[in-house]
Amino acid sequence: MSLSAIAAHGKEIKEIAFDFFATGGGSTLVNATYFLSADELYHSRFAVGDKFMVGFEVPVNKLLSTEIAYTQGANNLIVTAIDLSPRQTLVYPVHNHMTSLDALARSPIALFGCRPYAVAGVEYGRFEPTYQAKYVALTQGFGATKDVTITGNDKMGLNIGIGLDRKIFRRVSFRLDLRDYVTSSPAFGLPHRSPNGAIFPVSGRANNLEYTAGFVIHIGKKK
Repeated sequence: MSLSAIAAHGKEIKEIAFDFFATGGGSTLVNATYFLSADELYHSRFAVGDKFMVGFEVPVNKLLSTEIAYTQGANNLIVTAIDLSPRQTLVYPVHNHMTSLDALARSPIALFGCRPYAVAGVEYGRFEPTYQAKYVALTQGFGATKDVTITGNDKMGLNIGIGLDRKIFRRVSFRLDLRDYVTSSPAFGLPHRSPNGAIFPVSGRANNLEYTAGFVIHIGKKK
């Protein structure tokens, strides 16, 4: 009886199914703004950067799955002094780290061997200025203020996206994925207002559009 129980337990473990995926591509962080510092006009925006995502997907049934994913990449902050002649532009390298918990729903119908899906969930992210970014802020300043200390920002947000899977081998699929991670605007520890210090009066919503492609490895027995 003990051997039978162990064998049954082993069979159950073998039948647990999940997917491991890894994709890479680009990221467009939409959060451009104009602001005044010491009565001088500045424009800030984020550069397009690279993005890498890994995660696990566990099926609930044939159409619905739960997913946990981690993405990492760079979207450098670019600040331009509009009123200066010639205009002065400073670049502050920023790394983004995001972990998300999502629900993923697949279409019951495959088209030309491709199965589309929709994904949505919650995410926790961090906008982290690099050592180089902090050095630039301390030596060249931020806006009209010199000797500035900038820090990372932790953000909670939502994400929504669509994608497409196409099976290329028995246990390997090719994936195209497009997602929008939505958080409030990162200010890197700088206040909106200050009588004599550095400011970064950004507000509203930041949309981090990620477009990646890669592979999915199917592990275990599918339901």
